[in-house]
Amino acid sequence: MPMLRAFLVLVLVLGFPRIYGTEIPMALILVPFYLTGFCRFFFARGWFAFIFCILFAIWVISGVLAYMNGDGESRDIFFHIVVSVKVLLNFFFGYVICRVILAKPSALIAWLIFQVFVIVFTMLSHGFYSFMLGFISPRSADVFQHIYGLRALGFGLFHVDGALTIVLALFFSILVSNSKFMNGLLLVLLLPLSMAVARSAVVAYAIMSVFRKGFLFKLILVLALLVMISLSFYVKSGPLFEATEIFRNLFQHGELRSHSVNVLSEMYTLPNTLSEWLFGGGQYFSGSEDSLEFYKGTDVGYLRILYFSGVGSVFAYILLNSYFLLGLIFARGGPEFFKIRYFAFALTVIFLIINFKGLQGMPIFAIALYVYAVESHRKQRSGPIVSSGELSNECSGEKELK
Repeated sequence: MPMLRAFLVLVLVLGFPRIYGTEIPMALILVPFYLTGFCRFFFARGWFAFIFCILFAIWVISGVLAYMNGDGESRDIFFHIVVSVKVLLNFFFGYVICRVILAKPSALIAWLIFQVFVIVFTMLSHGFYSFMLGFISPRSADVFQHIYGLRALGFGLFHVDGALTIVLALFFSILVSNSKFMNGLLLVLLLPLSMAVARSAVVAYAIMSVFRKGFLFKLILVLALLVMISLSFYVKSGPLFEATEIFRNLFQHGELRSHSVNVLSEMYTLPNTLSEWLFGGGQYFSGSEDSLEFYKGTDVGYLRILYFSGVGSVFAYILLNSYFLLGLIFARGGPEFFKIRYFAFALTVIFLIINFKGLQGMPIFAIALYVYAVESHRKQRSGPIVSSGELSNECSGEKELK
C-alpha cells in the first residue's frame, strides 16, 4: 500500500472527523473498500462473532425497552442508537486501521506527527481552533467554541476520546514499529499535547507505561514527566496551563487533584428505588431540548447507563466492549506474545477506569490489537513471514483466537 494512501485512511478514520459542519463521519467513504474483507474476517471468528451479536442485541434491546417503559424523549433513544452505532463503527474501523498499519507501519507515525502540528496550531491560533471545530459533532462544537484556551483540538480529536486515541495510537506504534527514535520523541511530545486535549490522557499514559518493559522506555518516560513538571512552573495560561494542572497542584500545593475530578466527585448519586436499579428510567438527558443537562445531573459513564436502562445494561456494555480482549489476556503464547497480552490488559483497565469519568466506548485500538493478534498468529502458522516491523514475531506460540 502506498504511504500517502495509508496516511489518508488513518486521517479519515482516527478520531472520526466529520464532513465539515455535519454529523456524518468522513470514514464512511471507506466502507465499500473494506466491507468484504471485514465480513470475511468477522464471520471467520465463529464464537467471537456469535457472542458479539448476542451481547450487542442485549445492549440494544434493553435500551429500547427502557425507553418504551420509561419517561425518556426522542433524544434519549437517539443517543442510545448513537452509542450503539459507535460500537459497530469501532469494530469495523479497528479492522481497517490494523490492515493499513500492517501494510505500512510508518503511516501511523506520520499520522501522529500530523496530529502534533494540528494540536500546536490550535493552541496558537483561535481562528484555526474555530475552523477545526467544524470537523467534530456540531453539538460538541457549540460547547467547545466557548472554551478556547482550555482545550487544544486535533483533526476530529477532542476531549477524552480524542486524548485516549492519540495516546493509544502512540503505544500501538511502539508495539508494531521499529522506529525507536521517532516513537521516543513522540513519547515526550505527546504527553503534554494529549493532556492539553484532555487531562485524562495521563491515565492512559500511566497505565500503558506500567505494562511496558525496557530501560530506555522508562528513561524516555521520565524525561516526558520532567517536561510536564517544568511546564507546570513556567506556563501561565492557555491549554498547556490546564494540561499541567495536576503536576502544578502536586508540586506547588502538595495535592494530587484537578478541578474536573472535583466536579465529577459531586456527580456520584445512586438510584433510590429497586425499579430504577433494575430497569432504569429511559433517560440520558433532562431539561429542555436546547440544553445539555444530564439525567440526575451525572456525567459518570456507568451511572448514565444505569439510570437509562438498569444494572444489567451496565454489565452488557462492559462485556460488549471488553470480552475480545479477555481472549487475548488468557490466550497462551510465548514470550513475544506477552507484549500483546499486557497491551490488552492495559486497554481493559483504561476502559474500566475512564467510564468512571464519562461514557466511553472501548478505544478503537483495542479492536486493532485483536485483529493484529489474529493476523500475526495466522502468518506465524502459515510459515516464516517477514513484514514491515517484523510483525509475524509478535504472536509466537499463540493459540487460535476465535
